[in-house]
Amino acid sequence: MFGQAEYDNDKLTAFVSGSISEVSQWRYDRFYYDEAHAKSDKVNKLGFTIKGGANYNLDEHNNVFANVGYISRAPYFSGGAFLSSTVSNAVNKDAVNEKVLSFEVGYGYRSRIFTANLNAYHTIWKDKTMARSFDYTDADGNLDRAMVNMQGVNSTHQGVELEMNYKPATWVNFTGMLSVGDWRWTNNPVGYFYNSGGQPMTKNFKVASGIGAEDHATMLVGQKNVMEGGSAQTTAAIGVNLFPMKGLRLSLDWNFYGRNYADYAVQSNDISLGGEKIYETPWRIPSYSTVDFSGSYAFEIAGLKTTLSGNIENLFNQEYINSAFDGGDHTWKTAYRVFYGFGRNMSLKLKVNF
Repeated sequence: MFGQAEYDNDKLTAFVSGSISEVSQWRYDRFYYDEAHAKSDKVNKLGFTIKGGANYNLDEHNNVFANVGYISRAPYFSGGAFLSSTVSNAVNKDAVNEKVLSFEVGYGYRSRIFTANLNAYHTIWKDKTMARSFDYTDADGNLDRAMVNMQGVNSTHQGVELEMNYKPATWVNFTGMLSVGDWRWTNNPVGYFYNSGGQPMTKNFKVASGIGAEDHATMLVGQKNVMEGGSAQTTAAIGVNLFPMKGLRLSLDWNFYGRNYADYAVQSNDISLGGEKIYETPWRIPSYSTVDFSGSYAFEIAGLKTTLSGNIENLFNQEYINSAFDGGDHTWKTAYRVFYGFGRNMSLKLKVNF
């Protein structure tokens, strides 16, 4: 269910909106379960959102705005509602809704040839569910995979963003953007260990007597103030769009990605009963930039509107690291599961409207 109310006059516009939904999740598995136990219990969670914002036009060129929002979202299917959703019907009985509280304030400028938006944001995430997997050797010497499932993970995202568009003539316009963020974990959650079948584990990698039992291995994950990995926290872009003739567009974009950190990982020697593992700021992946080219031409075929378009991403075939997991000394020397980004790739598309 969704509802929204708006207010609008010459200088001030404002809105408030809200929604509510119920999410029901269950799992059916005939690979690991017989027919009588194939269907899991249902996990029902009620979620809602509420948002509000306002914009005030100072004059015909300048405006200021502010937005606030709160989200209560049902846990994800994997690592949230279910402890090990790929192989087990075990329900996560401690799963709670993830909460997000976000604030944004900004300033905008508009003219015939130039537009710009500058905003600052602060987002608080609470009660996230997060899982980390690792390999271990069981008591029989077999290699297996397990995971630590963390509840109540909190983080903060904050930063500033700038967007600009400059159109000095009808045949050309320039674009630019800059985003500088600070995204980090803000608490030390407790994680519970489970084997690949979703069963609770003891500190000796055996099956515990129950979920949350005294012998169920846990670990305090010391990640407070550790930078979040997996996304560049500084990004920038500059682009130019040319329209040299009717129907023809040529675009060139330079993209920069910086302050991307490796993700930390849990190792088999981290497992303990009521133990603690303190993580430090992980390896900072080298910054990189790419150049993309695209173009399109609109024309007619037998009276039908037609568009031929093409893209060349990473035009100069730049090599770069997209993601990695942090190693023991937080440098490139011990980083592992390193993934490189795509090299040069091209696409061509013909669209005919009829």
